[in-house]
Amino acid sequence: MTDLQPTFSGPIVKLMVYPPPPAKGGISVTNEDLHCLNDGEFLNDVIIDFYLKYLVLEKLKKEDAQRIHVFSSFFYKRLNQRDRRNVPDTTNLPIQKRKHNRVKTWTRHVDLFQKDFIFVPINESAHWYLAVICFPGLEGPVYEQNPLYQGPIPATADPTSEEQLAKENLAFTDGGHEASVDDDAFTFSDDQSSCQDECSEDGTLAEDALSSDMAALASKPNLCRQPCILIMDSLRGPARSTVVKTLREYLEVEWEVRKGTQRSFGKDVMRGSSPRVPQQDNFSDCGVYILQYVESFFENPIPSFHLPVNLSEWFPQQRMKTKREEIKELILKIQTQQELDREEPEQVEAPPGSPEEPEIEETSGLRASC
Repeated sequence: MTDLQPTFSGPIVKLMVYPPPPAKGGISVTNEDLHCLNDGEFLNDVIIDFYLKYLVLEKLKKEDAQRIHVFSSFFYKRLNQRDRRNVPDTTNLPIQKRKHNRVKTWTRHVDLFQKDFIFVPINESAHWYLAVICFPGLEGPVYEQNPLYQGPIPATADPTSEEQLAKENLAFTDGGHEASVDDDAFTFSDDQSSCQDECSEDGTLAEDALSSDMAALASKPNLCRQPCILIMDSLRGPARSTVVKTLREYLEVEWEVRKGTQRSFGKDVMRGSSPRVPQQDNFSDCGVYILQYVESFFENPIPSFHLPVNLSEWFPQQRMKTKREEIKELILKIQTQQELDREEPEQVEAPPGSPEEPEIEETSGLRASC
């Protein structure tokens, strides 16, 4: 592949649409978008939204995909955007309801409270990070016996059958194989009431957090699912407590609008935490990292959510060295396939005496314009 120029100079050319028509919600990717996958460039919203959609459509089994929701990269920005002057006067509404009004149509066809995980890519001050809302439909922690636990069963445990546990704990798996108990066991955890990361910069962590995922999982007698908001940031900085507060308030209004009742999503119910995640070693890869966070969430489900969560070894840093090229090659592969799909009808010979050939050519032309 010919290397792109250091600075994009145009003209802008549409490479492909994913998913292609007749699927709805297709994202158009151009050569300008492809350019931002060069080393040192910041990923734009198109690449973020494209790859997240690709992961959901291609990497998850249908039943797993139905248990998650991925918001557009514009969602959080729109939620916090100031109202335009020409909109109807809403100054009498509380700020959280004014915010919700800006995005109320975004969930017309989805009940967030039926989902296990909601992914919110966020861009602030030219920096990408990820919020993951976990189990918004639960009112509090739900504990279950860990079938992989190696040790005495505590008297206070409230066990369920392994079969039921396997059904209720989510495993994100590639569509090509069935989930086993090993890769569908999920655990969740307690946390401090603030969003401040409990994993300090001096590396102080619970010792078993640095052990293998399965060893850590086997050491916990109970599994726990609980409502929480995880902030995954590849540049460790200040706590994102404002983000957590904003998302809590959004959920409260969304619940009221959809359910017709009031429910608190305060810090005593929906805890906030900043897991320790792999960190970028430059100032341009933040977007690449949030894509890998989501991909790892699907490929390598978090083994324990007993907060704080340590994911510092979630994936090898070497993987990030090739991630941009991997996504670039994926886009070009899809482009090539779509071009072949458009050409294919033109290459199909009509049966002898068939009057249909002109219609095939016309259909091909229409497809090419999509």
